[in-house]
Amino acid sequence: MKKILTMAAAALLALSFTACDDKLDVTNYTSPNTGNFPATTGDVNKELNGAYSTLNAMCQDPLQMPYFVWDIMSDEQNGGGGTGDVESHAIGHLTSNKATLFDHAWAALYQGVARTSTVIYGIDNFEWADQSQRNQLLGEALFLRAQYYLWASQMFGDVPAYWEASRPTPCPQVSAQDVIYPHIFADLVSASELMSKKVQGDGHATKYAAEALLARAYLFYQGFYKKQGEMATANPEAVELPADTYKGATAKTSLSKQDVIDALNDVIQKGGYKLVGDFRDLWQYTNKLTVDDYDYTKGVKGVDGQPLMWAGNGNSEEIFQIQFMNAASWNGTTGMGYCNQMELYAALRCDADAQKRQNGGPETFPFGQGWGQGTVTVSTWDNWPNSDIRKKASILNAPEELKGFVFTTSCSEDAGFYNKKMQPITALKGYDGTAATGTDWDNHSNRYTWWACLQDAYVNNNGNSMQGDHFGDLMLIRYADVLLMQTELTGDAQYMNKVRARAGLDPITYTWANLKAERQHELAFEGLRFNDLRRWSGINGGENCEAAQALEKAKEGQRVNYTGNWATMRHATSSWSKRYAETDGFLAIPSAEIEKVNDKTILKQNPGWGANVPEANIAGSPVYQ
Repeated sequence: MKKILTMAAAALLALSFTACDDKLDVTNYTSPNTGNFPATTGDVNKELNGAYSTLNAMCQDPLQMPYFVWDIMSDEQNGGGGTGDVESHAIGHLTSNKATLFDHAWAALYQGVARTSTVIYGIDNFEWADQSQRNQLLGEALFLRAQYYLWASQMFGDVPAYWEASRPTPCPQVSAQDVIYPHIFADLVSASELMSKKVQGDGHATKYAAEALLARAYLFYQGFYKKQGEMATANPEAVELPADTYKGATAKTSLSKQDVIDALNDVIQKGGYKLVGDFRDLWQYTNKLTVDDYDYTKGVKGVDGQPLMWAGNGNSEEIFQIQFMNAASWNGTTGMGYCNQMELYAALRCDADAQKRQNGGPETFPFGQGWGQGTVTVSTWDNWPNSDIRKKASILNAPEELKGFVFTTSCSEDAGFYNKKMQPITALKGYDGTAATGTDWDNHSNRYTWWACLQDAYVNNNGNSMQGDHFGDLMLIRYADVLLMQTELTGDAQYMNKVRARAGLDPITYTWANLKAERQHELAFEGLRFNDLRRWSGINGGENCEAAQALEKAKEGQRVNYTGNWATMRHATSSWSKRYAETDGFLAIPSAEIEKVNDKTILKQNPGWGANVPEANIAGSPVYQ
């Protein structure tokens, strides 16, 4: 039997049995000292693999994963799910339902920082026979540290941060704008200089991933904190880079807008990446077992003139991604993080309607069932031109496209629009042409998703194909985003028009409005929209800023289905525009961390949050009429 397993994933699994993976405790990874660990190349690889495995740990619960959380917080998606899914509703209303809502995310991010710090400051504890290997591993650790601090600062704002071998006690909250972002830039510049030019495609970071992430972080910093507005015409001052103590730190002392443009040029000209032939080839519904049976794709030729066919994991457009493997289980901290749980959460809502009909069977082929969270807003569908093939390629209009779709008696905030990019996909036949049976559709223990139909005698690791057979890469950075960032920085429409041409659209001139629309339509539901709105609004934007108004217009008063009946969506406590203005899009710092420190000069709560802020808290899911 073939295994769904990559080299990188195998390394992560091996580490899960050697590291303290039963509890997210950063002290386990920093407390000894870097004087005696790591002591070998194997030690470095183990600790670095542990830093990668933190990405999977965050996927254990998508409501702790920035990618999924920001999608639900954006104007493109609702919390959705069932009437009891208070967490997803709280996130979608920019509120909280419990003090521990983001405890796991907070702990995982600092676990990642701790593991990367062990590598960075212990990398030269021994002599390296291969200096290029040393540099590559150090560069990967720097990339991951930058990624974790970027997520932490975008989620929680000013957070505790350190750049040394181990976390100091106390570890004070520092300014994201003045301290954290310059360090992120320095880490990514150093990483890009250290890593080889090889494009690995195996889940590991590369030189080009570092350059792409540098541009993403820089655009957010300049847009949100510096309020630069339209970056193509802005002339921001260079950012002073902090010096660091590890051997291999960049000699650059500042980062300019032109430096970032040059970094993206490096990705574009030397990275070897390219857009896949047709936008629909990026998504799993065009896989070889499904494409010829799905009405939307069968017999269709792509924009490139070729039959539609899924480009696969590690395709030419992926620059950095989280990979998965057949090792998921409900046990342990990472457990189900070894499969792509976003697909399960985003799937057609399970349960049944009043007539006992369910989604996820052959009647809704090729889309499987799951929790129905992160449903797409009506306004996203209505405002997207039908002439853009990416509309129906990205959004499943379930009532229109699926004759068997039902609104369940447990559904909430569901207008019938689902994220097609993240749907679990089924197949009518297996690799050998055998048809799916009633047992396959009903009990999900044998085969359910198309992944489970790929091989003979497939047995999924967690015993439930519907819950565990989701192995599509979670693409964190893809080449289309690089092209759009370059247009945004330079005002040169040629990069944006390459993305449009892949979707069969005519070229257009650069305007900031055109660029914004192109980012929304190309990158919808990929964890980027919310922070795009934030950086286009700037810090302290208030209720009338672009982000606040986009949320208000997309959600307040919109049509949703609640328990099988049409209703009108209302904010749970006040309004989306008010909640955005009060928080600037930041989340609540876990109260347990604040209570543990018990010193507001070291760690304090973000504005707009706390038990004493009534509009910040909900006790249960909203009820719609």
